[in-house]
Amino acid sequence: MNPSTQGLTLHLWPSKWNLPSIEPSCIVAAFYLQLALPGRFSIQECTNPDLSPSGQLPYLTHGHHTVAPLSSILKYVAALTPASISPVTGPDAPEPGFSADVDVLLDPSDRALRTAWIAHAESALGDLVAYVFYSIPANYAAITHPTLSSFYKVPQSYYVPKRICQAHQARLQANGLWNTPGKRLRQKTPSALTRKKRKRIQSRYIKAHFSASGLLGDKNFFFYDRPTTLDLVLAAHILLLVHAPLPDTLLSSLLSSSYPTLLSHARRVLAAATPTVPVHPPERYRLSALLPYPSFHTWWSEPRPPKSEEEKRFERMRWRWIGLAILGSVGYWFIWGPKLRFVKVENGDGDENLAIVVGGETVGLDIGDEADDGVEEEVDDNANA
Repeated sequence: MNPSTQGLTLHLWPSKWNLPSIEPSCIVAAFYLQLALPGRFSIQECTNPDLSPSGQLPYLTHGHHTVAPLSSILKYVAALTPASISPVTGPDAPEPGFSADVDVLLDPSDRALRTAWIAHAESALGDLVAYVFYSIPANYAAITHPTLSSFYKVPQSYYVPKRICQAHQARLQANGLWNTPGKRLRQKTPSALTRKKRKRIQSRYIKAHFSASGLLGDKNFFFYDRPTTLDLVLAAHILLLVHAPLPDTLLSSLLSSSYPTLLSHARRVLAAATPTVPVHPPERYRLSALLPYPSFHTWWSEPRPPKSEEEKRFERMRWRWIGLAILGSVGYWFIWGPKLRFVKVENGDGDENLAIVVGGETVGLDIGDEADDGVEEEVDDNANA
C-alpha cells in the first residue's frame, strides 16, 4: 500500500532498537493498528512533528482525513467500519460484524478501569521514560542525542535534538527530575551518591506505577486472551526502557529483579502486536523543509495534475512575453540608455579617486567645490553599462 493512496497511513518517529518507534505514543499507535487492522495500513516514518495537526507525532492520514493526537487516533480507528477501510478482496476481506475496536469485548466496568490505568501509566511511566532518556547525562550523551541527530542532516542535526530535549525539560523540572544533561555530558561514571539518588527516584516511580502488576497477576494480558489498549500502553514504555542500549543499566536491572512478570508481559505484547505492514523511511532533506508553516510545505510538495494543451499554450505565451520584456529592457539600456564612464578625479590634495559619469554628471563621489580645479582623466570614453 502506497502512503499516497487513499489507505490508512500512520506517521510516526522512525523505528529503532527492534521497536516500531523511539516514542511511546508512536509505539502504542503502531501496536493498536496492527491488532485492529492487520495488513490494512502502512507506516510512514517522519521526523517533522510540525506536519501533524497537533504538532506532535504520531498522526494518521486516511484519504482526506488527518487525525491526531494518539487518543483521537485510537477513537477514529475503533469507529472504522469495513466500508470506510481501503477495499480488501479475497481471504483478507473483513468478515461480517467486523470491529476495529481492540477493546470491543470490555464491559463498562472494565472500560472505566482501563481508562484510569492508562491515564496513570502515561503520567508516571511517561515521566520515567523522559527522565531516563533526557535527564540522565550518560544516556543522553551516548544514546538519545546521537539517535536524534542521525534522523537529520546538517544544519538540522545540530539544533533539532536540543529543541526536542528542551520540550521535555518543563515536564521534568515540574517533577524534580531534571538534571540539566547539557552541563554534564562528559560524566561517564556517576558518583555513588548520584547512583543512590537515581535509584530512589526510579524506585519511587516504579512502585507508584507498577502496582499494575497486581492487576495482571498470572494472566497473559490484563483483561482477556489478547492485548487491550492498557496492555499496549504499559508495554510500550517498558519496552523502550529495556530495549534501548542505555549505558546506565540501573533501571533495567531493577525491572528484571523486581518485576519479571511485567517484562514477560511486555515481550508477549511485542510478539502479538509488532506491525507486519510496509514501512516507508522518512523523506530526504529538501529545501522545502525550511518553510516555516506546514501549509507552505504541503503546497510545495503536493503533486501537480497534468496540464491540458490549452494551459500549455498559455504558459508558452506567458514565458514569451516575459522574455520579450526582459530583452526590451536590456536593449533599451544598451542602445538608448544613459552612457556611463569610469573616470579618475584628482582632488585639491592630489589624491585620485574613481568616479562614474552618467550623462555628463559625476556620481559616486562627493568632490564639492574642488571639482572645478580637478583634473579629469577618462578611462573608457565609450564604456556602457
